[in-house]
Amino acid sequence: MTFTKIFRFTAALLIFGSIGMFIGFLQWFDEMAKPLGTEVRTEIFIEPGSNTRQIGAQLKARKAIRSALAFRIYIRFIAVDQRLKPGAYSFAGNETLYEVIFKLLRGNMPTVQVTIPEGITIVKAAAILQDSGICAAPDFINAVSNPQLLGKIFADWQLIPAAEGLIFPDTYSFNRPSSAEKVAERMLRLTRYQIDRIFAEPLPAGLSQYEGCVLASIVEKEAALASERDVIASVFYNRLQRNIKLESCATVLYALGSHKNRLLFEDLKINSPYNTYLNTGLPPTPIANFGASAMNAVAKPAETDYLYFVSDGNRGHKFARSLSEHNRYRNEFFKIRKNAR
Repeated sequence: MTFTKIFRFTAALLIFGSIGMFIGFLQWFDEMAKPLGTEVRTEIFIEPGSNTRQIGAQLKARKAIRSALAFRIYIRFIAVDQRLKPGAYSFAGNETLYEVIFKLLRGNMPTVQVTIPEGITIVKAAAILQDSGICAAPDFINAVSNPQLLGKIFADWQLIPAAEGLIFPDTYSFNRPSSAEKVAERMLRLTRYQIDRIFAEPLPAGLSQYEGCVLASIVEKEAALASERDVIASVFYNRLQRNIKLESCATVLYALGSHKNRLLFEDLKINSPYNTYLNTGLPPTPIANFGASAMNAVAKPAETDYLYFVSDGNRGHKFARSLSEHNRYRNEFFKIRKNAR
């Protein structure tokens, strides 16, 4: 082999080796830029005069970022070493590396904590955000319902879901005011994280992840006691597998669009795809947001042969295998309610 051929061969090896190392570096950096997903809120104070090495170490130690080295590399790459602002910062444990750096560049703006409870609709969540001064309710509703945002976060699903129900209940810390788009994306991404974590294995009855979300929303609204959620989920699974209507009062209330302490027989006739007294199977979308407890119940329901449940008058339920047993419990409940007047 001539010297020229040897030189070219060596050069080619070096070039391909360099390309391989560069690709490997990009893959490593992309992994390090992802959120830790701890969802453990932490408060960090950046002392004036702290350098990037000290700040990166502090962020890593408090579990705000995955890698102090990736933090320093990116800070150097975008040439903002001297622009990180000292002060007190709050991190929710689900920010990307870029979000953490952007917050440090922007400085400690006024923040407010807001709690989105379980079992509420997007409209109610939007009202909470507006009342907290974070963003206008109509802006949030438009942002969270944007098909492009939903398609980006749920890109691998067979359909782009409606946003209803996909606002994960949690306590969030936001700047006041904040971009409605950023608020919506953060909430949807937390929901997607929880879905992938809890619905990691195939769901019973062959439900898709989105159908699991629909069922979780019904369980959330029907179960006042966390200890009953897996049993209530089993009832709905049993009815689905037997092609029996779910007959969930919570879905009828959603169809009506307003809360009622007592449904009338006329209410059960409302013509709506959400009326599970008239329609077999799941409603088309979730009826409310749902917490991890309801999701766990859907992922791992109790093993029962119950087909019915009715209130026991004390926040819990009595479960039945047959209609006659169910009717007996219903009559008992009606007596309790009548005596309580």
